Amino acid sequence: MPKARTPPIYTSPQDAALAFYQAFEAKDIDAMMAAWADDEEIVSIHPGGARHVGYDAVRAAFEALFAGDGKLGFRLEQVVMMETVGLAVQSAIEQLYLADGNPRGAALATNVFMRTPSGWRIVLHHASPAPSLPQPQQSGPLH
Repeated sequence: MPKARTPPIYTSPQDAALAFYQAFEAKDIDAMMAAWADDEEIVSIHPGGARHVGYDAVRAAFEALFAGDGKLGFRLEQVVMMETVGLAVQSAIEQLYLADGNPRGAALATNVFMRTPSGWRIVLHHASPAPSLPQPQQSGPLH
């Protein structure tokens, strides 16, 4: 019987966020769920997808995502973090990349973290497709 991993203790919401994105990039479901609170009130919404509520539903949604062939990389931009004693909210633009480095698109993400007896854990991840930004107008010849 394999030995159970000791769950990590994330000492800050930033540590929990980093663990979340590293697990996502590695497609590691156990590491992903270690970043989440073990709670039936957790919520995950993927871009253009359904709302998944509860530990089992969130796990199943990530398992389905991880079953795909492609691997994604993330670069967070314009990160805003608001933190209180027991709750933190992170808002960011997720720049997504395929494993080969090609851009895949962008999403607007909100992550909510809660301080638990075993450290900070994510309790909500909501990402939606980022709107297309208008391209700069090309100037024509001056007359």
